Amino acid sequence: MKDKQILWMLIKEVKYLLFVLLMLSLSCVPIFGPDKKQKKKVERSITELNHNEIPKGNKTIAIVDVSLIDGIADAPIEHATVIVSNGIISAIGKKSNLEIPADAEIIKGEGLTLMPGLIDAHYHNSKNFPSIYLKRGITSLRDPGIWIDDYDQERESGQPIPRLFLTGPHLDMPPPAYPNDSYLVRDKAEVREAMKFLIGAGSTAIKVYFRLSLDLIKEASDIAHSHGLPVTGHLEITDARQAILAGLDGIEHVTSLGTALIPRKKAEKYRQRILADNSERRPGRYEMWKDIDVYGKEADSLINFLKKHQTFLTPTLGAFEYRLGENENDSVAFLGFQNMMRFIGRCQENNVRIVVGSHGPWNKYIEMGWTYQHEMWLFSQAGMKHMNIIKAATIENARFFRIDHRLGSIEKGKQADLILIEGDPIADIKTMRNIKKVMLNGRWIQ
Repeated sequence: MKDKQILWMLIKEVKYLLFVLLMLSLSCVPIFGPDKKQKKKVERSITELNHNEIPKGNKTIAIVDVSLIDGIADAPIEHATVIVSNGIISAIGKKSNLEIPADAEIIKGEGLTLMPGLIDAHYHNSKNFPSIYLKRGITSLRDPGIWIDDYDQERESGQPIPRLFLTGPHLDMPPPAYPNDSYLVRDKAEVREAMKFLIGAGSTAIKVYFRLSLDLIKEASDIAHSHGLPVTGHLEITDARQAILAGLDGIEHVTSLGTALIPRKKAEKYRQRILADNSERRPGRYEMWKDIDVYGKEADSLINFLKKHQTFLTPTLGAFEYRLGENENDSVAFLGFQNMMRFIGRCQENNVRIVVGSHGPWNKYIEMGWTYQHEMWLFSQAGMKHMNIIKAATIENARFFRIDHRLGSIEKGKQADLILIEGDPIADIKTMRNIKKVMLNGRWIQ
């Protein structure tokens, strides 16, 4: 009898334990894994802040007998004709198959390449350079870290400028690396208040900065996604995989991936070094990248992760470029940058979603203002095919901005942001400097 009582008590204990485990499994979810309580992503058409300030073309323009890179096909379409009517691409095809309106302005395209206007995913402003960028073929840009009213002078200058997609100040925790460009938050309540302000101000994306903790990245991402806004981040000391699981759609800078490619002990040492002194990032990132095995298992794992999650990567290679020369003999910086280049080469080989961002008009190795075309050239030096570089500059960036339904490729019905290049950028990517004409919203820029 006593044995039966003990057995019955054991059965009750086991049943209770199973019940507790069941309740826990139903109530607990991974912090940054699939979360049914996450706010649902909303699909939204994002509009540039200066939409109402960009005049729309009111003429019919036919560009005839041109080599067409439409942003979609894997090869140029030779001897193509594109017709633009009232700011919209109305027809594409061979001249013999199209009826060109009698009142159309005819642009002869022999020896020229027509392609979509370039899109800059990572631009930091310098006075008067938006208008210069437009003349150099960049018809849309995103500034990922500046108060929106800081562009008032550019918008009120009377000069034509690109379509502006601004994030507002980036979200960061104290002490900020760039106080003038930061909105500081310390907890979820402050994140919610910041997001209310940024969304109300018209931010077209949200950028998080490297001190922001994972739980606050997740809070910002959930709110942004519920409003149809993408979230991108400059990470530096946060493991990119965890930040992506928390909600990031994009990663800014190749250097944001470093701590995901080294042993945890080294990553933590680097993290503490940067938390103690923001300026240690500058030498520290090269020291870290110098020793990264870009062909090893950790690199393979991260590349596969980025591909699986369809994360957009804006490398901004030009921002970290280092060449050995007469007055530059830092072998650590040189070797670190070479590994950054190799890693981006591996990313493109494995179809990671790479996009072009200039980081602004400055680069000590080239003339000021040609940084976007230089970034495209650096992509080519990393091993990227020229057609893929052009796609990264156009349709892929449009997808990142969530404007690909109207911009980023030359297709019937899309808005006419176009550039004419002299020469063949598929043969030589440096011909991207040979800008002959720029069209914004169906109007030629003078």
